[in-house]
Amino acid sequence: MANVGLFNEKSLPVSTLLICIFLSILLIFSSENEKIQSFRVYTTDKFSFLYQPFNWIDNQSFLMKRVEVLASENLKLNLENQILSSNELENKRLREFLDFKAKRDYNFIGSDVISKGTSSNLNAFLINQGSNNGVKKNDPVLSSRGIIGKIIAVSDNHSSVQLVSDGNFRLSVKIMPSESEGIMRWRSNQICEVFEVKKTAKVNIGDIVLTSNLSSYFPPDLPVGKVISIYDKSDSFNKIVRLELYADLSTINQLFIIVDADGK
Repeated sequence: MANVGLFNEKSLPVSTLLICIFLSILLIFSSENEKIQSFRVYTTDKFSFLYQPFNWIDNQSFLMKRVEVLASENLKLNLENQILSSNELENKRLREFLDFKAKRDYNFIGSDVISKGTSSNLNAFLINQGSNNGVKKNDPVLSSRGIIGKIIAVSDNHSSVQLVSDGNFRLSVKIMPSESEGIMRWRSNQICEVFEVKKTAKVNIGDIVLTSNLSSYFPPDLPVGKVISIYDKSDSFNKIVRLELYADLSTINQLFIIVDADGK
């Protein structure tokens, strides 16, 4: 107990001194006296380095918040840019289709692809148009660029489209301007081959390929693709013509069905 009392006696003057200093500082910085204000400014200037760490922390906090705001705004701009790019592509496809439609007197029905299926024996799309909309089996199907397949099954509100890339798909085509005819089938990677083309036929790289008058379900002169290579068969009177499809099957999300094509 004696030690505690001694400690209190020794610490009392220090505590009193600290309290007095604190009250003095408080009075100095609360006074409106001109000299006191000058002293306050002088003191603040001399000890301004003490504020720098706190200012730095405040600045870093402000910058972090600003970075978060900018990152959020950048994300919104990127999303808006993607939407605009998508709308631009869709607008371009629709313009191409309208230009195509203006040149041909066919009845078209637009449709969305709701499922893309691939199996060992069938490449097909499921679309959201059916018999209630006038769609029938074997109706031709195309994108804004060209042929992509035909209808093979129809329900009230949905249909299946057999794609050109299906191994069983065949199409009668003609190569312009020579009008050489042949049977087209899929090879790989947007490439198809036209068989039964006469060896004497005048076919050149870059010639366009259209549906022919011999097709059972497709109207003539629908765009198919362009010639990229020609192969003569030494053991045959025919040659093989390879073409690249105009339509990119991997990017198709909307397509068009020609209805009443046999009634043209």
